[in-house]
Amino acid sequence: MLKGVPLVAAILIAFLSLVAGTLGALFLGPGGLLLAAIGVPIFFYCRDTCKDDDQALRITWLEFKCWLGKQNAKYFGGTHTLAPMKYGRRKHVYKRYFKDQAAGHQ
Repeated sequence: MLKGVPLVAAILIAFLSLVAGTLGALFLGPGGLLLAAIGVPIFFYCRDTCKDDDQALRITWLEFKCWLGKQNAKYFGGTHTLAPMKYGRRKHVYKRYFKDQAAGHQ
């Protein structure tokens, strides 16, 4: 943790702020360096989010990925549905089922 933010997230915020400031300075002139300051509110958001739970950013990322995946909701009656992509394609699933059946488990 770095001041209440997980280390990987803090490094990512610092790197992206550095890139934003550099690109801003290149394309917008010296005033573009202010784009590097965009990382400050993001850092404080992450610190506030991780105040109680150090895994909160992973949960936030999962929520964001689910929010992005809602474009397929039209195929499922307007609801967000998680469907496995490899369902029924793995042999060990069927082998385990028949092994359990042979042993008398149901």
